[in-house]
Amino acid sequence: MSIVVAYIFTSIAPVFKLHPPSFVLTVCVEFLCGLFFAIAVGMLFNEDSRINGVIYTGIFAAIPVFYVYSSPWADIGLLTLTFSAGVLCGAVFVAQVVITNRYDNLAKFAKVLFTLFFAIIIGFLAYEMYLTSFAPDTAVSEAYVTQNIFFFGAGIVLSLILYWLAIKITIGVRASEIFIFGPRSSGKTYFVLGLWSYISEHFEKGHSNEGVVLTGDPNDEGDELRISSLYASILDGKILSRTYRYQMVMYQLTGKKYGLIPVKWTVVDYAGEYYDELNEINFTKAVSLLSDRLGMPEGEVRKGAGTIDFVKYIKLHHPEELIDPEFTKSVILSTMYGNFIRAGKVIFLIDGEKITDDRKGHAQLAREFGGYMKTLIDLEGKNYLGFFRPNKKYALVVTKTDLVFWKNREIRNLIQSMNAEKLSDIPEMSREALNIENSLFEILSSNKVFKNLVNMMNDISMYFVAVSVDASAEPFPTEEGFEEEIAPTALAPWRFTEIFKFGL
Repeated sequence: MSIVVAYIFTSIAPVFKLHPPSFVLTVCVEFLCGLFFAIAVGMLFNEDSRINGVIYTGIFAAIPVFYVYSSPWADIGLLTLTFSAGVLCGAVFVAQVVITNRYDNLAKFAKVLFTLFFAIIIGFLAYEMYLTSFAPDTAVSEAYVTQNIFFFGAGIVLSLILYWLAIKITIGVRASEIFIFGPRSSGKTYFVLGLWSYISEHFEKGHSNEGVVLTGDPNDEGDELRISSLYASILDGKILSRTYRYQMVMYQLTGKKYGLIPVKWTVVDYAGEYYDELNEINFTKAVSLLSDRLGMPEGEVRKGAGTIDFVKYIKLHHPEELIDPEFTKSVILSTMYGNFIRAGKVIFLIDGEKITDDRKGHAQLAREFGGYMKTLIDLEGKNYLGFFRPNKKYALVVTKTDLVFWKNREIRNLIQSMNAEKLSDIPEMSREALNIENSLFEILSSNKVFKNLVNMMNDISMYFVAVSVDASAEPFPTEEGFEEEIAPTALAPWRFTEIFKFGL
């Protein structure tokens, strides 16, 4: 297909080329083709941009071939040299992208190259129209001028349409930051532990910092939110306490893929009560307050919001301000929204426990799905003209799947029909695991707000995964002895491979 596109492009181009292109223009176009070819090859290494890579590799490998084939033999050496120079320069950039795991920069650079490429094409068409119709030494009839304006004008309009399409279909997703979005009790802290456990186990030199903890309580250092403390609580068989409104922590999970490519995820954990306050209006208010209190321009606050360095700066230089709940709330909201904007991958958590409650639980989920839709509209509504911004990918993730197994009869019967006594008996990459996810999706689809959310996300990009932090979890008696509780007592992540496939 890409070769056909290239052939059509090169066969149409000579129709508009009434005058031979200059030496400089020929060199520029061939160099851009070589540069674009190298970028396209780099796109093949990333799943999010692989389709673009296949198409662009074919197009920008075929265009020079067809051009050389139709050109005098005397030009072949020059065309080959300039194309090779472009490939070499592009290869250096691709190597830097691969070793830093910033494949979104390939798409961004491709969009810049498209802009240059089509600017040259449109400029050349406009120049041809001027030479044949408006040049001072050109004496032509009014009918001929009108014909040329229509002919070259049509070429310019077609080029603009193709440029717009090329920009829109060029996909680039920033994988270095991931935002976990979820209301209270949706399992955000456990989910972070699952990510940490998986990356520690499956990536070379995988580890995490202890987390940058921000707290508005001067008597609370937030030590219980550090990774080591959370893990210790799991080993002690304790249920993790919820994150309070005055608390927030940013974790950085790092490792090396294939022992070479760095993987670094920045994750924010926060109080779930904030999930429906995440919008541009509240972000603007928070930035304004922080700008006033910190004595910092609003542009600088916006630039720093959502980064670990900015949170560290506030903790180190303005700890006295954190006593004010309004200031702390502004820091948390600005960090959340700033990280949300930066993140290439966004995970919306669905509390599996609420799935087990047909009426009250699904009513709560309907409200939460409505909050997700409101945030998506706020975020995506501003991005239609953001051609050079990285794309985002979204995942709906059901948490506490082990608990769903024990409390939902339909899911329990399904798993037991697979000769499994608990969730950990189901291999996470098996067909059975996929069947469990499909069943959960069908149960959720009975919720009309969920269906609307999915319809909205399908227009963007959506994954659906069901996970468990402890797939081996079993019911155990509570201290009162009246009921049975189900909570992680170990870290045995299930289906987190799919999360990392989505994230990387």
